Amino acid sequence: MVSALSPAAATGLLEAFAEQAERCPTAPVLHRPLRHNRYGATTYGELRARVHLTASALTTAGLLPGTRVVLMVREGREFLTDLYALLQIDAVPVLIDPGLPREAVRRCLEEVAPQAFIGQPLAHVARTVLGWARHTATLCLSTASRPLGPWPRLADLRRAARRRPVPLRGNSDALALIAFTSGSTGTPKGVQYTYQQLAQQARHAGSALGIHAGAPAVSAFLPFTLYLPALGAHTVLPSFDPRRPADTDPRPIVHALQHFGARSLFGSPALVRNVARHCVTHGIRLDSVTDVATFGAPLSPALLDLLDQCLPAACQVRSVYGATECLPISIADRDALRTAHTEQPPAPGTPIGVPVPGLTIRVIDAGLPASADLSSAPALAPGAIGEITVSGSHVSRAYFGRPRANAEAKIRDGHRVLHRTGDLGWLDDAGHLHYCGRKAHTVHTTGGMLHTEQIEAPCNRLPHVSRTALVGIGLPGQQQAVLCVELERPSALSDVADLDRLVRRRLRDVPGGELVDHLLIHPRFPVDIRHNAKIERGKLARWAARKLSPPVAAAPAAVTTAKEKA
Repeated sequence: MVSALSPAAATGLLEAFAEQAERCPTAPVLHRPLRHNRYGATTYGELRARVHLTASALTTAGLLPGTRVVLMVREGREFLTDLYALLQIDAVPVLIDPGLPREAVRRCLEEVAPQAFIGQPLAHVARTVLGWARHTATLCLSTASRPLGPWPRLADLRRAARRRPVPLRGNSDALALIAFTSGSTGTPKGVQYTYQQLAQQARHAGSALGIHAGAPAVSAFLPFTLYLPALGAHTVLPSFDPRRPADTDPRPIVHALQHFGARSLFGSPALVRNVARHCVTHGIRLDSVTDVATFGAPLSPALLDLLDQCLPAACQVRSVYGATECLPISIADRDALRTAHTEQPPAPGTPIGVPVPGLTIRVIDAGLPASADLSSAPALAPGAIGEITVSGSHVSRAYFGRPRANAEAKIRDGHRVLHRTGDLGWLDDAGHLHYCGRKAHTVHTTGGMLHTEQIEAPCNRLPHVSRTALVGIGLPGQQQAVLCVELERPSALSDVADLDRLVRRRLRDVPGGELVDHLLIHPRFPVDIRHNAKIERGKLARWAARKLSPPVAAAPAAVTTAKEKA
């Protein structure tokens, strides 16, 4: 694979983009969706000119180095232009998921206290009505292409600006960007990145996503596009709603893949599943695709089977494991996933692959309290389940304005920082990582602890089952373990008892399977807003508690426990 950022280079993100634009100014950097399956094209030279002009306009408007600027933009070219321009003038872009609940967005904005706000008109309507950043954001710019609302437009500032390059001023160790987590497993937190970390993430993302310089790559996750111009990629943004990837109409994505002869596709498993199902149903083969990467949740056996039917045999399929604080962490390819899904007896959890080069993974005692000293966090032996920690050049060192969260999640060893992911897993003798679920989602029964992936992964392979989710009801140490099941189709099983027999038979071969008390069928699991893949287990547990509240027999989809049957 050839990219503008080689692993050995010390090149920064902006420098790599500038070099690519100098080398191939007429090469396409972006195709964005228009109406009627048409696309607007932007070359590297054109994007560079827009970035320079925008940087000059923002400097003239009063943005200074270090200024925190919220960027709420969904249109691809505008997002890339504004983000690179802010980085170029040493301002600090702040990315907040627009799909977050309004109250969560408000808390994020209060925490980061931005001095400026750049967004599309709807973002400004929400900001005005809900009072977002009312007392801190003194410069608010709209990205509207025509007059719409009372807010000053960035387009007008560009027209008035002088067309001159703005020199790069980025210090590799300076704060470059703040990206808030999705909050799917807790309160959203602002993750700090330096310029050096952005460059390192770009290198690893290029490998993880199968990016080839000049080759079309269909990106179904807008924030990832920030790396692609530095990698020499030709990014194709299909028409889809980034807030609801699971509800995406697959036809525009399939059209983009075929129209451009795309080599790469990446997105959440929920979105890729829609694409694969559509292709299988209509007999479509994606012969140009050589790389597919999913992230946000483990890649399931059912999705692997679908991809096998519509992708070339030589296509690289990767399940990428990571977090906002460190992306990527490890990568599992199709062969490793297939072997793990078929081995008997199954190993606990889900394989998530080999750590990326330069990253150190250390599994520590999950019950270890907050610690600032590495010597108090000894590594567990291979095979032992504990909390996954990561350290490396692309791992974020701190959250913005969160000293308590930093104390809880960071362990320091001189200049090195270990990030506690909050995920449980284990390393095998070959150094491959296996994921066992979130620490916060562990079910504590009277008979012992159950990790979610320990139970779910084997049951997800059953016929008619789309996915399962283990939740606990009651106080820790006395919880009832409830396995919720989402079927591939509502009519997949006409008799709940059939499902009970299938699941119970599978659980007999799973350590801890006898501790599962109840089985419930759920029509559609609540999921996170970013990938529509991570299950919102708190909501699911509350639903299960209502279903199982006395009398248990009143719950139509509840199945009696193995203990009750005996």
